[in-house]
Parts: sequence; C-alpha cells; structure tokens
Amino acid sequence: MVHSPRPTGCQIQLGSPDPLWEWHIPTDALFLSEGARRKLRLEKDVPTTMAAFAAHIPPDCLPSLHELLEGVLSGASGPMLELVYPFDDLLVRAGLLIVERNAEGRAVRGVGQYSVSETLAYRPPVTTGAGMPDMGYWQCSLTKRTIRMDSRCGALLGYADPRPVVISPEQWRQRLHPEEGTALNCRYQLTLEQPQWGDSIEDVLRIRLENGEYARFALHGTVLERDADGHARELAGSLQRIDAASAPARDSSQDAGRLLLAINAAGDGLWDWDAATDEVYYSPRYLSMLGYTAEQFAGDLETWKKKIHPDDIHKIVPPQAALVESPRYGDSFECTYRLMRADGTWAWILGRGYVTHRDANGRATRLVGLHTDITTTQGDRAKLEDLVRNDALTGLRSRTFFNMEVERIEQNHIRPVSVIACDVNGLKLINDYLGHATGDTLLADAALLLRRSLRATDCIARMGGDEFTILLPSCPEETALKILFQLQRTFEEHNSSPDAMPLLLAFGCASVKSADMPLSRILVEADREMLRQKHAQRGEAHEKIKEWIERNKNVTVCLEDCRYI
Repeated sequence: MVHSPRPTGCQIQLGSPDPLWEWHIPTDALFLSEGARRKLRLEKDVPTTMAAFAAHIPPDCLPSLHELLEGVLSGASGPMLELVYPFDDLLVRAGLLIVERNAEGRAVRGVGQYSVSETLAYRPPVTTGAGMPDMGYWQCSLTKRTIRMDSRCGALLGYADPRPVVISPEQWRQRLHPEEGTALNCRYQLTLEQPQWGDSIEDVLRIRLENGEYARFALHGTVLERDADGHARELAGSLQRIDAASAPARDSSQDAGRLLLAINAAGDGLWDWDAATDEVYYSPRYLSMLGYTAEQFAGDLETWKKKIHPDDIHKIVPPQAALVESPRYGDSFECTYRLMRADGTWAWILGRGYVTHRDANGRATRLVGLHTDITTTQGDRAKLEDLVRNDALTGLRSRTFFNMEVERIEQNHIRPVSVIACDVNGLKLINDYLGHATGDTLLADAALLLRRSLRATDCIARMGGDEFTILLPSCPEETALKILFQLQRTFEEHNSSPDAMPLLLAFGCASVKSADMPLSRILVEADREMLRQKHAQRGEAHEKIKEWIERNKNVTVCLEDCRYI
C-alpha cells in the first residue's frame, strides 16, 4: 500500500505502531499512523480526508460530533477534546489536541490518538425513540433581559404542557435553590464581562420544578456575542437533568445521536460531591471515560480514593480535605494524577473542582468539578502541560496559567496588586498586507520587549490574538506606573529606528490595595483603559504602519477598507 508522503511540519510518524492521527483542518487532510490504520481495520482503504473518515460513522452520530468538534476548533471549549463514537463495527474513543491556530484563533492542525474496542458494545439504530428528552436548549439576551427556553426545557422543568417559554433573568434566579443564587453572579462575572476569560460556562445547579421540588441539572453555555467593551450580549446553551429521576431504563429504540450525546456530554467527566455525606454523583461520561459501569463504581468518595495511584494519593487527598475544612485554602483546585481504569491500567486525569457551598463554620458542604482524561506518552504529556501553561508563539504564559495565578493571589490575599493590559495596534493590517507569518513575528517581538522591563516574579501572559496582560503581585500603583512608563519608553526606542516595523501598543493600568476589592475589578478597569487608548490611537497607528509598508514593501495600502475602521 502506498501512502501519501509525510507533509511538512507533520507531527506524527506515519510508520508508528501507536494509533496516532493528525488532521490539517483548512485542507481537511487526514493522516493516520500504521498503528491507527491497523486498529481501525483500514489497511486496504485508508481515508485521506476527515470527510472520507466520517463516512464510516453512522449518519445520526455526525451532528453531535460536529457540534462538539466546533467548540474545540473555534477555541470556545479549550484545546482538548475526547469523543466516543461507533466506527463501522467498532467503538472508538478519539482524543484530539489542537497544536496550531491561525491569527483569528481558528484551529489549523490537531493531533490525537485512538483507543478502540474490538467489539461494539451496542449497535445504535437510526430510529428516534420516545420518552422524556435528555437535554433542552436555551438562549439568553442580556441586553433585552430575556431567556428563551425550548419545549424540551419545559418538559425537564415539569410543565404539564411542555412549550417554549420566555422568562426574565430574575424569574430564572427565583427558580434556583436559595444556596445557588448567592454565588452565581460571582462565578460567571469574569466570563460575562471580558472575552479573555473564555466564552464557556459550565455548572451543576439545583432548580425548582413545577411541582415545587428541586432537581439537579447540568448547565452548559457559550457566549455568542459581545459588545465593543467585551461584555456578553447573547448566550446560548443546554440544560440537562442529571439526578436519578432523569435516568429511566432505556431500550434499543433510542437513536445513535441521542446515545452519542449522552456519552460525550460536555466532553469531560462531571462529578458532584456532597461533603456532608460523602455521596458523589459521577456522570455517565465520567464512568465511560474509565470503563466502569454505575454498578462497578459506587457513588461515594471512598470508591474514588481506592482508584488513585498509591504514589499520587498523598498529593491529592490531603490538600482537598484541607480545602473542605476551611476557606483559608481557597474554594477551587486543579491537579493531575493517575486513576485506575476498569481494565487495571492507569489513566492520567486532569481534575478541576470548586466549592459551591459552605456551612456556618466555613466547612464545605458541596463541591462540583470535571475530570478530563489526558493520558498519553510521557513526552506528549510534558508537551501538553507546556501548552497549557505557556503560549507556543511568544513563549509567554498562557491565559490558563494567568487565570491560575489570579486565583492563587486571591486565595493568599496578596495586596497590593497591579495589572497592565496591552494590545497591539494594526495587527490585522499587517496580517492582510504582509501575511500572518509577519504578524506572528511582530507578536513575538512585542513579547520580548514586554519581558525586558519586568521582574522575574511578574506574570505576563498572551490572552489571545494581539492581547497581553501583565500581573504585578505586591506592586503598588506608583511602582506600576513607573513600570508602565518604562514599557512605553522601550517601545518608543524600538520604533525610533526607521528600519523597524512599527510596533505600537495601547496600554491600560489599574491597581488595588485592599482585599475587599476583587482582582477581577481591576482586570476589567485595566482592559477598559487600554481599549480607550487603543481607539484613540487607531488612526495614527494605521497611518504609521501604512507609511512603513508602502516605503519598505512597495505595496499600496488602503485604509478606507471597513475592516480597519
């Protein structure tokens, strides 16, 4: 069998016995290693595009797969995804990691590996079954202050005559359990106010049904539209009931798309821990990720503890126990460790969780979180951790690491703290006329100049696109203003050379002295100040870039294009 030559920059070895795959999204080119072709039984007819690969998947599964893929391709749901789906007569678990994006943040290249069950555990028919819907869909307009829910949401909430409904955010809050509403705004504030904190919302909530009882629901949402200041205007998402009452016995009349949606859910394993009783809800996705059934994995904390690798238990259980006992240790955690699968092998897990409720003594009574299987070879795992913590293009810290630092500073009550927000002017102009490679070089140069004026303890992160944020712990306002002045001088010196491509940044600075004011407040203030400066400087910056391009590249630049207004 003759295979296509390895493409330039291909990150997998096509002759590898490991079941690896790579997807070049713009061209839809698909590359399967020898191990993947053997596992998938594709030695005779190897698909060379993702479209050809999808022909082996039942048609009813494809809409759900496309919906989940779009989240990671757009960047809305992070760089990783794991999917479970039928493939011919096999059951495939495919991991995907995005390793390259374009300037707009769209995925360009992804790599992953397959895990294949030799015999399909079920054969999904293509007919649609009846019964209560598993998931309903909603859309929220923050400008109109309306929440529209489809008839499936109505059925889940217990309406006798399920129908689409429109309610206000205030009416929605009244449906929440009293313990839920008090912390809700705090949990979502950063996501709703600024795009650098991501566009996704995930939560587990207790919601009042029409009969007055409360039931547990998984809420998933995505910001669809933001205003000029980055504030969310429109959101949409799903609502899924996850308590025992929502899980009646199923028969084979259910369609592949519904079953696939239930398996994949949010792409992660969801858990909900009642710390008062040590009862734990483990979602179907959580269990399938590890190969267990609900009967094999009891809904309590002790079952989870027994599955942790002996070498990892000391770094996982005591810190979480301390977090439960006192808010002094914060309300959230993130950790990686090994957990035993049903077949006796070890899965590397990225665990994230946060406290949603504490009693009068400060002891946590409820925690919720997600588990993600990040199992891979040791070299790939190190690369993944590096991708999570660092920005591949500039070498600066990633948005994920920056968020972790913000949380650490808040948990340790570090004050004063200052923040400097930065944004490169005219990057789209440079990308359009000189190419994205030149734009990437400009961003890398900006990172070097920013780092030159900062302390080793300062955290500078690329938040995405042309945005950078500098976190200055234990730095009062007067010191932050001196650092800002030095940064501006550094860029002025760079731009004084006639041969240097203009590197023009807008800055915004804000500081906080007291722990009474949350760090999220000054992040928003710094970003707003930066945006004001960016808008004020845009015309002059574009003229300088236009003049440089026309002088050095012999290209005519048109600034009247609506893209640069």
